[in-house]
Formats: sequence, C-alpha cells, structure tokens
Amino acid sequence: MDKLALSGGEPVRETPWPEWPFYQTDEEARAVVDALRSDHLCSAHGGGAIAQFEADFAEWCGAVGAVTVNSGSSSLQVALAAVGVGPGDEVIVPCYTYYSSATSVLVQGAIPVFADIDRETANLDPVSFESLITDRTKAVMPVHANGIPVDMDAVMAIADAHGIQVVEDCSHAHGAVYKGQMVGTLGQAGAFSIQHKKILSVGEGGVVVSRDPEVVARARRFVNLGGGSSTGDLGPNLRMGELHGALALVRMQWVDEQNDQRRENARMLAQAVAELPGLQTVPEALPDGVNPTYYNFILDYKREEIGVDRERFVEAVQAEGVPLRVNGYRPLNTMPVFANQEAWPYKLSENQPILEGRTLYGEGVCPVTEAFLSEGNLELKIHPPCGEQEMTDAAGAMRKVLTQVGEL
Repeated sequence: MDKLALSGGEPVRETPWPEWPFYQTDEEARAVVDALRSDHLCSAHGGGAIAQFEADFAEWCGAVGAVTVNSGSSSLQVALAAVGVGPGDEVIVPCYTYYSSATSVLVQGAIPVFADIDRETANLDPVSFESLITDRTKAVMPVHANGIPVDMDAVMAIADAHGIQVVEDCSHAHGAVYKGQMVGTLGQAGAFSIQHKKILSVGEGGVVVSRDPEVVARARRFVNLGGGSSTGDLGPNLRMGELHGALALVRMQWVDEQNDQRRENARMLAQAVAELPGLQTVPEALPDGVNPTYYNFILDYKREEIGVDRERFVEAVQAEGVPLRVNGYRPLNTMPVFANQEAWPYKLSENQPILEGRTLYGEGVCPVTEAFLSEGNLELKIHPPCGEQEMTDAAGAMRKVLTQVGEL
C-alpha cells in the first residue's frame, strides 16, 4: 500500500489542480479592446455592450429584463430596493451564505433575521423560515448555495401565504434549473454575481432579473442615482462599465457547456465517493426536477465514522495533490457585524420594535448551520477545465487517506 504523502510517500497527483476562471481566448481580448476603442466605456454615455448583455441575459433566464450592476453584493441591494425593502422591515436570510447576502439588507436600512438550513442540502430550511415570520417580515432571500436550487415550491407557498417578497440569491447558480424554470425567475427578483470566481466570470459585476417589468424598472432607476432629477428619487450610482459588459457577452456563450461539465464532474465524483465511509455528498440525492450547477462540490464529513479530525483529514488529502478544503463560511449569526448590532440600521427608530426583546444573533440561534460548518462542511472546486482525470484523482486521494486513516 502506498504511504501517505503526508508521511513522505508519493502523492496521488503532482500536476497542479486547474485554475478557475481562465481567460485565454482571442475573442475575449478582441471584445475588450473593441469596447476600449469605441471611446464609450460608460453605458450611460454611449456604448452597446451593456444593453446587449442585459437583453441576452434576460432572455437566457426567462426574465422580462435584466439590470447590470457593479458587483454581486450590489445586485442583492438593488433587488431588495426594487421590491421595496427599507427601514422597519425584516428580511429572512439563511445563516449559511456569504455575509454580503445579509449586509445587503443592512445597507437598505432593514434588519436581517437568520434562518437555519436543512443539512441534507445546505439550503434554507422552509420550516425555519416560516417560524421566523412576523408582521414586519418584508422579504425572504433563498440562497441557492453551491449551485443547488432551494426547495422553491415550499418557499414560495409560505411567502405567498404571508405576502412576503422573494429575492433569490443566485450568486452560485447561473443556469441552475428548478422544475423547468431558471433560478432567479421563481421569486419577485433574482440577483447574480459575475465576480472573478463565479460561474459567469468577468472580474467584478452583478445582474438583477425579474419577471415583473415594474421590478426591473425600479431596479434600473435605483442603479442610476434613483432615476436622476426627473423622478426625485434617491439612489446610488451602481452601474457596470462597458469593458465588463463586453467580456460578459463573450463568456456567457460558454456557460451552458461549462455547466454540463460541472454536472458530469459531480456525477463522477459523487459515484466514487458513495463507496467511501464517512463522506456524504450534499445533497446525497437530487430532488426531481432540480438541475444544479455545482459551484462547489460539497461533502458532509462524519468524524465519528472516520475517527480523525476533519482538519487533519483535509491536510492529508491536500498533501496528495487535491485541494479539498474546509468551507470558509462562518455562521452569520455569530459575525460581529450582526451580533454587535453597531451598524447604523440598528440605531434607527423604525427598527427598534424589531430588536426589542428578541435574540436574533449569537451562538445557538442556528444550530444546524453551526454544527455543519464546525464539523461537516468540506468543499472541492470542480469547474472546467477539470474533468475525468481530476475526479479520479480526487476520489483516489480521499480513498487513500481513508484506508490509512490510522496513520493520522
């Protein structure tokens, strides 16, 4: 039996793991140079890349319109603004997500309330969501974590029954499908990130979509200083530039094909991991009608079955040349920006009735998320150009470590 690389043996893989994203085509370069030479780099003053990208993205999603913004975090703020979220409102957000999902609520002057997750999917638990609804709940933000669609039938039924707006965080899920419909178009608004590491990657940027023309119109006004002097409304300038739009137009044409490769990679790796003790894919089985994008391939680590700390297992797999890692998320209910309640929305008089007599943050508020992040959650990037060899090596590295776990 081969010695573990951590103990001086030969690693399973010596070739570096492929990087994502990669920008290597002449077509990408020409698009950016053409935009530069147009002498119109601001979409508000000429240029056509942004307008074309918005039209193409909306059509691809099945939305009536799309509005580009300067970041994924901004897309969440804009989507919330477009459905009317402001001071005095509560927005329910899953505890397992990047923290800008919840800081976007604060930036709108509202208060984030954290719901727990279903450990089988790492997505918003509809039961937890429903238990948190009050007469001040304006919106819920289901996050399609790791590219796995949320149980949107359950979320929409609860939201509709209580008159709650649904803003989908699709930052991991470009092209994911839920029962025949693209994510981002199931609720009142959808927000996408097109930041450097995302599935559609242009360095920095975001997109807001909706099936409601008025939501699209409100988003567009908000992004453009509230509509300017003609409306009297107030808003920031959150526009995306033409260089990013030009690059997005080119890279968007490859998203469906690249998602197919992610799905095939996930299928191969899940099949191999199913034979290994103590490692459970998240989700273990896909519900009918769900087609994910696998922004991350997630495993739930069972220490009691494996017999060694998660961090030690990860160290050994990494030594074999496979970049398995512990997910970098923290439970949002424990993060100081929320738990300390020092940001300006917590001082607003409109929000005091939300805060009085309630324990919204701190350890124990979202126990499933807290346990998953502290003991279970592992992730591996399986973006193209990863393929069969990388999946074989990943499974081989984990199998090798598990068969010699006593050495750790």
